[in-house]
Amino acid sequence: MASPGHRITEVRRRGGIYRAILFLHGFSGGHEDTWGLFPTLVGTDPALNDWDILSLGYGTSMLPDIRSIWSADPDVPILATHLRTRLDMAPLAPYRSLAIVAHSMGGLVVQRALLDDHDLVPRVKHLLLFGTPSNGLVKAGFFAFLKPQLRNMAAGGEFVTALRREWTERFDDAPPFQLLAVAGDRDQFVPPESSLSPFAARFRRVVAGDHLTMIKGADSRSEGLNLLIAALSTQPEPPAASDTLRASPLEMSEPEVERALTDREDKPTQAEVVNAAIRFDLDGKRQHAIELLERHLDLGIDIKGTLGGRYKRLWLEGGDLVHAKRAMDLYWEALEEATTTKDDEQVYYHAINLAFLAYVVFDRKNEAQRHARLALRYSAKAPTTLWRVATEAEAQLYLGQPDRALKLYREVIRMGAERWQLQSAGQQAYSVAQKIGDQALQEELQTLFNPESRHKNRIFVSYSHRDREWLERLQAMMNPFLRKGELELWDDTRLKPGQKWLDEIRSALASCRVAVLLVSRDFLASDFIYREELPVILNAAKSGEIKLLWVYLSPAVYEETPIKDFQAAHDPSRPLASLAAVEQDEALKRIAVGIKSAVFD
Repeated sequence: MASPGHRITEVRRRGGIYRAILFLHGFSGGHEDTWGLFPTLVGTDPALNDWDILSLGYGTSMLPDIRSIWSADPDVPILATHLRTRLDMAPLAPYRSLAIVAHSMGGLVVQRALLDDHDLVPRVKHLLLFGTPSNGLVKAGFFAFLKPQLRNMAAGGEFVTALRREWTERFDDAPPFQLLAVAGDRDQFVPPESSLSPFAARFRRVVAGDHLTMIKGADSRSEGLNLLIAALSTQPEPPAASDTLRASPLEMSEPEVERALTDREDKPTQAEVVNAAIRFDLDGKRQHAIELLERHLDLGIDIKGTLGGRYKRLWLEGGDLVHAKRAMDLYWEALEEATTTKDDEQVYYHAINLAFLAYVVFDRKNEAQRHARLALRYSAKAPTTLWRVATEAEAQLYLGQPDRALKLYREVIRMGAERWQLQSAGQQAYSVAQKIGDQALQEELQTLFNPESRHKNRIFVSYSHRDREWLERLQAMMNPFLRKGELELWDDTRLKPGQKWLDEIRSALASCRVAVLLVSRDFLASDFIYREELPVILNAAKSGEIKLLWVYLSPAVYEETPIKDFQAAHDPSRPLASLAAVEQDEALKRIAVGIKSAVFD
């Protein structure tokens, strides 16, 4: 069975077999979370009976790392070295032929390993990269300070840039193994320009599903499953996997998309029409996109939902009730179909959009609440995705639970949403808050979703509760600045009973410009500070997200911590506790002025 960390899961392993399919999961995943029944279903196909099936796990999570401070999830180059090492150890060493099936960040790990180890290349006969951000992710850069693994995935970053350059130099378009780069037709985490574009057209495939469901087939009809089986056997590929409209619509011009649609001998699929409409929309041809979707409404729910979204945006931009009514009709039709077919994700998606229109456009609060409850009931049965969490957050707004909504919206941001996803979720949430008339809620949402307003003139203070008196003295010295509204001081005394302290502290850190550490023996001895606050603060300071100052209260072995590498707010050779009372106040005054200067510098 699987377990956390660097472990092998043996799905099927027998003696005398020298070929193995090795599954490698992605960022924040694990064997069971990522693959589900996928490896087991692969093993049931007779065509792959002469392959053993194993999965390799490694350390990764969505939690902020304490790497470079104490210990942390390893970054991608280290994971690549780990992969190479494990392939030369039991039980993987005897396999002379490997088919590596990697998901998301796991694909970056195996690409790096192949470039670093020339002896590994002859053993790898097949490489399938499902939803791998081979060209990096723009959103990873926004959260890079939290985890080195995210920094490795950043578009234009040092790791991805070097990987693409070296891959082209080494393999170009003729790798010595069978390569497939696979995208999900509804993958909103890794866009096709990252998962597909780095590779020649003949290596590109698209299968049904989002970032997770494309490789979580629950039965033998899964396109991703059948594509893998076909790649390792003589069976034919799913016919739509290499269709131009699915594989590269976002790289095609408007005439090319039109030609591809016209040249189809049979009807295009929902995914093809949706992708083509998105292409038109990106080119500023929204009316063209709407006309295309209207022509293909009979294809199913996805078309209706996408078209409803276009009309909803038209209402948001122009306020024409005709557009809002058309959007509502489309969402209603799609909701009825989704309920009949028991498609949980589609039910909650259409229900929450109906709630929005009912409340914000037509002032029907009770109807909006019914839709919100329906969305919550069905979202609870669906896989956890960014859109599920955003839906649950919005539902809480209609149900009069703003604190629950804000907590869930913070989770959306921590999940690594792209800028357009933040704008989409934020615009809808802000519109609801405006309708409610809750000014404080609007300000909270503005802070959460507007990247330009995320860093206020706020100062985060980290301290030991045993040093509470020093915190109060610093607050008193800074009060003239705070009273004028120039600055805002945040510490954990703001937390209310019942709040999740760690979540609130991390949220506060995300909106601060400067962090101040009140360093003492008790500060360094605090397990909570050591494990939860300090790692996030130091990583954010190293990446330039915040400025860090520290105040030396009393003798402590700070020299043995990374704190020593940052600027002290006063002379550390003279801890405040060692000074006379008047000298302490003089020092606190200089510290307060220094903190203000750091904010506005």
